[in-house]
Amino acid sequence: AAGRGRGVRKVPKGFERGLVEGIPTTMKALMLKEFSDDLSGVELQEIKTPSPAKGEVLVRVLASSVNPIDFKGMKGYLQNQFPIPSFPALTGFDVAGVVVAVGDGVTRLQVGNAVWASLPTQQGGKPLVMGAYAQYAVIPEAKVGLAPSNLNPLELASMPVVAITGLQALQSLGVKQGDKVLVVGGSGGTGSCAIQIAKRLGAHVTTTCSKKNMDFCKATDVDGVYDCIGETGICSKSNKVLKDGGKFVSIAAWADFFQHKWERGVSGTMLQMDSTNAKTLETLQDMFENGEIKAATTKVFKLENIVDALKEGAKGHTVGKIVIEID
Repeated sequence: AAGRGRGVRKVPKGFERGLVEGIPTTMKALMLKEFSDDLSGVELQEIKTPSPAKGEVLVRVLASSVNPIDFKGMKGYLQNQFPIPSFPALTGFDVAGVVVAVGDGVTRLQVGNAVWASLPTQQGGKPLVMGAYAQYAVIPEAKVGLAPSNLNPLELASMPVVAITGLQALQSLGVKQGDKVLVVGGSGGTGSCAIQIAKRLGAHVTTTCSKKNMDFCKATDVDGVYDCIGETGICSKSNKVLKDGGKFVSIAAWADFFQHKWERGVSGTMLQMDSTNAKTLETLQDMFENGEIKAATTKVFKLENIVDALKEGAKGHTVGKIVIEID
């Protein structure tokens, strides 16, 4: 497997509670029973604890977080992008935790490693539902990274989806030293992370946010902040401020994107986050440990209150990330 190998590694602060003796036969997990606009189709249930198959690790999940992909998926909005094979289905993508068991063929990770991951949505071209909103999760070893040494589980759990998305978006644009980058929506999880990664790449970064979130954005070391509250039509608005031949990448606003006609040689790309690998997480691990990216945990809910957390996220305009602590 790619990535950093075995070896004695100190468990980062907060991860020690994942060093458990014995694995219970059942676990708590948030299950999606049916799609529902009001999120009434999800329920916290006691289900069988999974076992790692060949090439997989079992992780004691200490924390996860809320992403738009989570609550939109539960409402049935993303079936074309992230189809769910059957109900009931496990839910959640972000994982911060500790490896408690390994399957055959696992060579890089070992029991006791503090790790993080964004769970894959497919394997071999087939839909896959693994589930981070649970006390335990099985994950392919190739999709798991070692936890940065300077983040606790609540901080790290806020980052997998947004950090991977931010990095992949900037890589798709080919951002380099001296480029000018506009991040629309800099106070959200992906936006705030993208700002920090773009700065690390040497770009001049401007962002947009509402007036009340300006201080949050300024703390990311962004070069300029504009209050664009109330504006609609992200593609047409962005087209006007991009230079001739500029590049635009979006992770949301699907309808607006596919209805828009680009002008002046501007090109647009709709990014769907790739299922990441350990090498990507390794790159981000270095950025965290070097202080180039800071976590954006702003609100913490217990697993027992996860539906409230999802409803909070679904309201929109969340600053930073909502995190789920899993006992």
